[in-house]
Parts: sequence; structure tokens; C-alpha cells
Amino acid sequence: MMNSSCYNGIGVVYKRGQNMSLFDEIMKDLSRAEDLEQLSILLEEYYIEAENDQVIFNEMINVATYYANRGYRDVQIDILKALYEIKVSAKIIYLIAEAYYLYAQYEEAYQWIKKVEDNFRYKNSLLEAKILIELGDFNQAKSLLEKLISNYNLKAEPYVVLAELFYDRQFYEQANTYYQAAYEYFPEKIDARKVRMKLVELESIKEVIDIQKIESLMLTEDLPIEEANEYYILAIAYFKAQIIEKAIEASIKAIQADRDLVDARLLLMELYETVSQNNELKKTIEQLAIMLPPFHEAIMDIAEIANRHNYFTDDLLEKLIDFYDYVDNVEEQYRIMSYLVNYQLSINKPENALHYLKTLAYAFEDEMSLTHLFAKTYEALNMLDRAEVFYNKALELGIGDSSLVMDAVKFYMNQERYEKAYLITEDFNNSAYQTQELANLNKELKGILWDKD
Repeated sequence: MMNSSCYNGIGVVYKRGQNMSLFDEIMKDLSRAEDLEQLSILLEEYYIEAENDQVIFNEMINVATYYANRGYRDVQIDILKALYEIKVSAKIIYLIAEAYYLYAQYEEAYQWIKKVEDNFRYKNSLLEAKILIELGDFNQAKSLLEKLISNYNLKAEPYVVLAELFYDRQFYEQANTYYQAAYEYFPEKIDARKVRMKLVELESIKEVIDIQKIESLMLTEDLPIEEANEYYILAIAYFKAQIIEKAIEASIKAIQADRDLVDARLLLMELYETVSQNNELKKTIEQLAIMLPPFHEAIMDIAEIANRHNYFTDDLLEKLIDFYDYVDNVEEQYRIMSYLVNYQLSINKPENALHYLKTLAYAFEDEMSLTHLFAKTYEALNMLDRAEVFYNKALELGIGDSSLVMDAVKFYMNQERYEKAYLITEDFNNSAYQTQELANLNKELKGILWDKD
């Protein structure tokens, strides 16, 4: 604790460090505390002095802020509450409410902000509106924000907060109105880039996109694009407007600005697939398979496109296997298993497919869920008796991919067992497995059997 010889009561420090401010003196003294308990003891002595010294009282507010900025929000609140006990003031009440709000303790924040008598002052009302939003009282928050805009129409933040309120409630037209007002009238007082991106996003979700409006927002000398996310959201807008070349260009610029922006690479992958740029598509799959960490949710999106193009890299296969244990539902695990098995079958490595089936089947209560995959694998291994058992069980249970019936029919046709193949086409006529190809096979088999008779 400072002794009286080093502070004369008007903020002048002498004897100990002539150039040291009062705040620095206090923080140097408090640095002696080895834990929070010792800190509380040291603080108590300052509270006693603050009762009769406004300078120390004010400096303790700065001390509270110091601890908050270093993550000790609870220490900040304790200091402010102690100051409140010394002197009730609107400023202290506001700071306590704000601290609780930033600490995500919204009930406490609301109780404190309501202690302010003049709660229609700008800062108090704005904080109260933010707290009400977090408490889910959207109507009261909306009313308060509208009053703020009416009474303080040159303040920018209420426009943005109200826009965000409407946006979160999916009232996009109203959100657009307030974002637009903030962007047009207060570009210097708001995060203009963030608000602009919201405006572009809101335009992009419309059924008919005004791409010229989006370009007028994004391609301007007053606020040139600098950040990866800006290029990315422009790319999404171009994609939705089906201006694919510009979407690809914007996606590439987003990646150049931030090579770790996974969303831009995922979008680029989808764009390359759209225009059948298969070489570029494969390169993007390779890059994503390398850069994505294990268990990333986008693994399944990449695998779905890789499956359509029958292009699985070793990195992607490895991450799919890791992801297999991570997912918590059988449907997703079956998708992964089918990707793994079908790919190995496509590259004529049925022994690898069987390895996956036998080593990863533990995720299923019984192997019946995998009968179709086992059937195809045993067929590829020329273990036809086993394949037939699994095909019949799969058909009986109706378990398998959409190609189950076609695979079973072709299995029997390849063995020239046409009657069995025909009966399957008849059994599954008008079922969920019915396709035009199956109907054509039904006719073909009828002809074969007719000729045999």
C-alpha cells in the first residue's frame, strides 16, 4: 500500500518515482499480490482511501478496466461494486451493467442497467437494448432502438444493432433498410466493410439477384476490396447469379488473400464441378484433403463430390476413416463406408474393400446393414456363392444403396440366370428402387426368356 509520503492527495507522486503516474503507482503496489485473495486484501485498502479521495476513486475505475482487459472480468466487477458501495453514480452502474453484459451474464446486466434513473440517456438505452436482445425480449429491444434512432438520429450504432436484430429474426427486408441507412449516412462511424458484406448477403438471398447493385457496393474506389471474406461473399453472389467465370475469379482472389480460407476452396470446388473443369476440380480436392484438419465438417462435402467423380486421394481416404469414428449416426457412417468400398471396387481392389468392411463394421449393430456392400465386394472377388447370399439378404431386408436392385439383377444376368434376374425386376416393379433402366432390363429379360421358350 502507498504511504502518505508518496501521494499528496491531488495526484502528484513524489519521493518514489517522480515520473510515475498514480495509476502506475497503484498497479505497482497491486503487483505484490501472488493470488486473488491477496489482491482483494490490497484492494480493500484503496477502497478506504477512495471514500474520501475522488482522484483515487476515479483511478480505481481505470484499475478495474486494466483487469478486465486481461481477462479478469470478475475482478473488474468486484472493484466496480466496491466503488458503487462508496458512491452511487450512473457511471459506475453503467460500467457494472456493461461488465456483466460482456461477461454474458445478461440477467445481472439487466438488473444493474435498470438501476440507472435516467435510462433514456443514449449509452444506457443502447446497452439496455443489447441486453434485452440477449434475453430474447426482441419487441422491447426493437422499441427501445427505434426511440434511440428517433431521438439520436445522428448516432450510427442503433441503426446497426437494429439491423442485426431484424437479420437474426430473419426479417431481411427491414434488416436491409437499417443496414443501408447506416452504410449510406455513417460510413465513417461504422465497420463499413462488415455492413457492406451484410448488404451483399441480403441481396444474394433474394430470388432475383441484382448483380449490378452488388457490384456497385463491392467494386468501388471509395472502399476497395481488401479482405478474403469480401472476395468470398462476392464469389457467392456471382455463383447465385450464375456468372460462373466471375465467381471462379473472385474465389481465387479470396484464396490468394487467405490461403487458409476453407470456404472459398469449397466454393471453388463446386464451381469447377459446375463447369466441368475436372482437372482443376481434382487439384482443389487434393488441396482440401491435405489442408483440412481431421474431423472437419467439410470432409463429407468433399467426399460427396469426390465420389461423383470417383477421385479419392490417399489423404482424403485417411481423413474419411478418421471421420468415421467421429460421426454419431449410422447413416453418415454408412455413407463413408459406401464411399470407401465403392472406390476400392472401382479401381479393382476388392480386397481393400473387404478389409474396410471387416475392420469398420463394428459401428453397426449387425452386418445386415452392410449386406449390399458385402455382396458387391464378394462378387468382385469372384466369391459368387457368398455374394448371392448377401444379395438375397439385402433384397429381403431392402437394405442398400439405390443401385441395389440393379446390381442384383446384373449379378444374375452375368451368370446367365435370367429367370432369377427377371423375377427380381418383377418383385421391385413400382418400388422405391424402380428406375427406367430397371424397366428396360425387365423388357430385355422378358425377351430373353421368351426366346428361350
